Amino acid sequence: MKLALVSDALDPTNGWGRYAGELARELIRAGVDVRLVSPRSLATMADLRDYPDHAEIPSFQHGRRHPLRVLQRTLPPLFGALRGADAIHCMVEPYAPAVALAAGRRPYFVSLVGTYSLPSGRPPMERWPLRRALRRARGLPAISDYTRRQVERDANVQHTSVVPLAVRAREFQREHPPPREPGLIVSVGECKPRKGFDLALEAFARLKAEGVANRYVIVGPVSASSRYAGRLRDRIRELGLDQFVTLTGVVSQDELVDWYHKARVVTMPYRLAGSDFDGFGLVLLEANACGTPVVSARDSGAEEPVVHDENGLLVPPNDVSSLTNALRTVLTDAIRWQSLASGARRRADAMSWRRSAQRLLDVYADALGRRLEPRA
Repeated sequence: MKLALVSDALDPTNGWGRYAGELARELIRAGVDVRLVSPRSLATMADLRDYPDHAEIPSFQHGRRHPLRVLQRTLPPLFGALRGADAIHCMVEPYAPAVALAAGRRPYFVSLVGTYSLPSGRPPMERWPLRRALRRARGLPAISDYTRRQVERDANVQHTSVVPLAVRAREFQREHPPPREPGLIVSVGECKPRKGFDLALEAFARLKAEGVANRYVIVGPVSASSRYAGRLRDRIRELGLDQFVTLTGVVSQDELVDWYHKARVVTMPYRLAGSDFDGFGLVLLEANACGTPVVSARDSGAEEPVVHDENGLLVPPNDVSSLTNALRTVLTDAIRWQSLASGARRRADAMSWRRSAQRLLDVYADALGRRLEPRA
């Protein structure tokens, strides 16, 4: 049985790209007869770019994102790319309406990765095609139980499952890591309201006044036109913390790993911002791979990678006082920190891409009534 995996950029620097690329790698290694369907020029994972059975479609992310334009650009090449495929897995939600049409009577699956999987959050002309595509899919693997619940409520579907994100822990380990900074709090991600960086800033201000924390660093891209980033900078100035808070902008992978190692704690106080949400919180697992405890929010995708009091702490969303207390604990209690750091490494080791790929194979088997056998 040939399985077509439909994705956009196979690029580990963004969430969609890492998810699709890593699962594709593991399915190929497991011997599944895979056809990649993606923009080959945007496959920065060299082994996937050079994979022989790789059909080309236009990029969603790197073209006009108007839903009719996406459908118009994607549908004709998709019909050709899926010729001969027995089952299809759409790993990037914006392609789902086109995949549903091109699949015909063949079974297809749609991954639920985050905000784009909620029909109510899409433009009016995109809602019905997306909802139809989700309802007709043979299976809907979500990256977390939180994401699964969000989509079930929004799209009124039940044929969901959970195939979590994962981490290659060895890629984050260093023989000679930089030393820990005792009072350093780090957050990682693009500067968006759903990341909750403003909440972390308020908590840091309180802890700085107590002498518990001495630096807060936000690692990740910052758009010059972002109103949220502008408000965040204004608040930093109001609090008189210009010398103690840094927004790094884009950094290399090596620099990112160094920040994970230097941090005493990584915090991501995720929140629901309108219809926007973080479906998993992969940076928490990456920090864990560096032996760094994390603090995040309940009722978010963080509940998948973080087991409270094992590899990190979870607090109520939008609660600065609870966030401050949790960060204080991790920063000041050496025994608790060591316990969480040990749990962090165990959690990262346990949540491997191979484990997630095996879960995905189980999803296929349950939905199709047969396992995808390795190629002869």
